[in-house]
Amino acid sequence: MIGINLLGLLVLVLFVVLLIVFIAIGDRWPVSFRKIRGYEALLKALERAVESGERVHLSLGTGSLIGTDSAAAFAGLVVLTEIAKVTSLSDRPVVVSTGDGAMAIVAQDTLRSAYREAGALDRYEPISARMLGPTPFSYAANIPILLESERVSANVLLGAFGAEGALAADFGERKQTFVMAGTEDIQSQALLYAVAEYPLIGEEVFAGGAYLDVSPAHRASLRVQDTVRFIIVGGILIGLLLNLLGISL
Repeated sequence: MIGINLLGLLVLVLFVVLLIVFIAIGDRWPVSFRKIRGYEALLKALERAVESGERVHLSLGTGSLIGTDSAAAFAGLVVLTEIAKVTSLSDRPVVVSTGDGAMAIVAQDTLRSAYREAGALDRYEPISARMLGPTPFSYAANIPILLESERVSANVLLGAFGAEGALAADFGERKQTFVMAGTEDIQSQALLYAVAEYPLIGEEVFAGGAYLDVSPAHRASLRVQDTVRFIIVGGILIGLLLNLLGISL
């Protein structure tokens, strides 16, 4: 157990060191990421929404703020930062929904910070981030009402979802809005893949900050992940080779 904890600590230290190094390097070592259709289409959808005076809706799902399923919602908050900046001067800025009260408060604070950074703090309205329902299906049941009343043209789902995520995505598809959806739950990912026009698979959910260029730290984090993967794969191959040579570690 001590060995496992020590290994985890070493990996964490490696992550932190590499993150600092890649942030310091910045664009001096250019890197290109593979294309993700969802994020490319999202930027175009934001432009269309701003030009046409329609609303962008970001759903953070039904997970709690301190639950084990909160990681995807925090990834959604990162994407919210960029969406809020882009739509801050629009006639109809972004609206955020969640199924958890505490998460709604965090979303309000994220919106306030984004508007302040964009120099549009006077346009911030706390009601732009709201809790729609305390249970998964009561939350999903209120999605079509929000889409209709707010004239939503882009429906982005990034958070913790169960089966209700497929309903939320389907409501958007039925209204012929742009729908991008992602979550960390494998079963829910399968449902969203079948329903949403632009599903996010696996780690794509957590890459939004880098692909939307929210900050250098997000781009550096992806480079760290790839570097650590190469190190782990290299270690596995070396271990296999040593085992074939009869050398035990």
